[in-house]
Amino acid sequence: MCFFVLHNKSICFYLSIVSGMKSIRKIIFLIYWVIILILFPSQILFSQEKDTLDAQMLFNLSLDDLMNIEIESSVKQKQSITEAPSVVTVITAKQIKERGYFSVAEALNSTAGFDVITDYFQPNLGIRGINGGMRSWSRLAKVMIDGQSISFRSSSDNYLDPSLIPIEAIEKIEIVRGPNSAIYGKNAFLGVINIITKNGSTLSDNSITHFGGVYQKEAAYGISTVFGGSQNDFDFLFASSFSQFNFSGLSPHNIPGSDIYDNNSLTEQNESVPFSVYAKLHYESEKIGEISFDLSHQNINHKHEFADWGALTHHNRINLINTFERLRYTKDLFTDFKVNVSLAHSHSNPLDNEILDTDGDHSTWIKRELNTTSYDISGDLLYLVNEDNNFTLGIDYTADLHEYQKFYTIIENNNEILNPGGSEGPENFNNLGVFLQMIINPGTFFTIDFLKKLTITAGYRFDFHSIYEDVLTYRLAAVYALNNSYSSKLMYGTSFNAPSPAQLYTNAMFTGDIIGNPDLKPEKAKTLEWALLGRISEHLNFNTNIFYTIIEDKIEYLLPFGEISNITAANISKVYSAGFEAEINVLFSNSTSYVNYSYQKSLNERYNPMLGDIRVKTNIYPQHMLKFGETYKFPKLHFRVHLDGKFIGSRKASEQNSYVYDPINYAINSYYLDPYFIVGLNIESTDLKLFTEKESILSLKVENLFNTDYYFPGFSDFDIPGIGRSLILKLTQTL
Repeated sequence: MCFFVLHNKSICFYLSIVSGMKSIRKIIFLIYWVIILILFPSQILFSQEKDTLDAQMLFNLSLDDLMNIEIESSVKQKQSITEAPSVVTVITAKQIKERGYFSVAEALNSTAGFDVITDYFQPNLGIRGINGGMRSWSRLAKVMIDGQSISFRSSSDNYLDPSLIPIEAIEKIEIVRGPNSAIYGKNAFLGVINIITKNGSTLSDNSITHFGGVYQKEAAYGISTVFGGSQNDFDFLFASSFSQFNFSGLSPHNIPGSDIYDNNSLTEQNESVPFSVYAKLHYESEKIGEISFDLSHQNINHKHEFADWGALTHHNRINLINTFERLRYTKDLFTDFKVNVSLAHSHSNPLDNEILDTDGDHSTWIKRELNTTSYDISGDLLYLVNEDNNFTLGIDYTADLHEYQKFYTIIENNNEILNPGGSEGPENFNNLGVFLQMIINPGTFFTIDFLKKLTITAGYRFDFHSIYEDVLTYRLAAVYALNNSYSSKLMYGTSFNAPSPAQLYTNAMFTGDIIGNPDLKPEKAKTLEWALLGRISEHLNFNTNIFYTIIEDKIEYLLPFGEISNITAANISKVYSAGFEAEINVLFSNSTSYVNYSYQKSLNERYNPMLGDIRVKTNIYPQHMLKFGETYKFPKLHFRVHLDGKFIGSRKASEQNSYVYDPINYAINSYYLDPYFIVGLNIESTDLKLFTEKESILSLKVENLFNTDYYFPGFSDFDIPGIGRSLILKLTQTL
């Protein structure tokens, strides 16, 4: 790993010490000394400047600035949060830094209406009362990097761990709740998460970061870099990230009434080794316009000890590659038109060392074959009638070329046997989407004062697909500025979630496992939202909303019954979800704080072979969530502290575990996981100079400060334990 930092021998030497430490005692000893450095800074180590420009800006942002941060994900145009016809939360680069987030998943888990659980392979994102369930790794939202979808096309999963993108490359994360298929098409189902990257020309400092620490009494370490700059009309950005975590020593939590697992049932070598690279080259001139080329490489590499198909086999490794390269062009035409064109290529497949093992017999295992190559072409034309009114016409075409997921059993002499089930589908998944969006201020056309404060957004989109049925989606939103401090929004929209190739055509991993259903239809949602947001005072703002969502043709996994011997995906459910979300931000002196609360009540209506039509609470998602955080700066002591906490209410176990709990009445009789409260701490230095005249940043992150016991829902015959108290020491050297 030291090839990243050969030019700085001191940093490389530090990295070799951290990555080579095997003794927990040494790590604790090092953490002890960094706390001394942070809490009792010497005048020799710290610069004489009272504060850096970046630190000053960090605490001088007004709440007006926070409410008017420009976003571009709601309507593909730059707007403030108060103007956007959506419920939006933005997490900025400075918030990522001061809170010590290691991944996009961590950032999302601090947001109202989002619940992240994990199986230590991947985070699984739930939104507004809905979780995709077994083997659904965050596929309920469309996740993008600067507008480019990054899903693993074969399964539509979004991998949100540190492999997604180097966290230092992120300028902000725009989180849009609610339906957005009217502009983004398939899979913009319950939300859109758009990761906006930094530009080389605005990058404050090049830097290299490395960390070491303890997770679940096992060593963790990593390194990341970010470089950028500009020359004439060009700017570039390069970022990379490598890390290794070990979650060994965790024990599955028995389902009530079960004693399958004991204190000797522990994860072994439960390693997570994510790696990512992101690069961008950008050119801009008034005559030619903007041309940019970017690429992303994501390596998802994990040993999977809590797999529903084979827990604690100590032999499961999932190793995937997910990449894209893209060329974009933007140009203002005349004075009233703006054109955007994009061409992208993406590729994903498992690597040769991937192993899936359903039992403890290592003489046989499962091999997976799949391969997807995709081409995305899109363009849109924006017509500016005037400052307040515009129209956008867009078209996009996606061609996914699939070698469908197939499982083989490997026996003696590496002979392969194709597993049963599944079906052959068309090789090409082709989708053509056409959309029209209108943003209108009625006050422009009518001399009525009331209408001057009203903005109406309407969008319509039609998707033509070669496999499943064509889909029409639309949305209508009205945003009204009550005064200079408050804004109200009323929104209604529809969206759809396309069945993935794996859901349509996969064969079984083992007897009784999931097999594809080529008759699946897209899931469809209708959502009504009302939001009120504004600034109560110069120190306090808020953002609150209520929502009601109906999901039709929800895809659920049918457990085996009657003559059916395998789990099968089917459009069998209708979900009703209603809730309330509120966010409050407080800025006062050297302190910035946030508090958010989410309440939802969701019901799943479906047909059960034994009970007929039933309506029960949805699984996995908690009814109540309370999250808070405060960052406090100590200017004279040259450090800042961020403390955060999460209260996660009781949640219903997965249907698969409820089946183990009560095989006869599992559809209506389930157990619940206990609520829990966890606290995290991040301490970070300011104005520290260790190696050069450039700033060095030392930070100490403590997860689960009080070592609370808690559990995530599992999908086999156990629930998944949360991680205990963990310590991470990080050093960032600006260059």
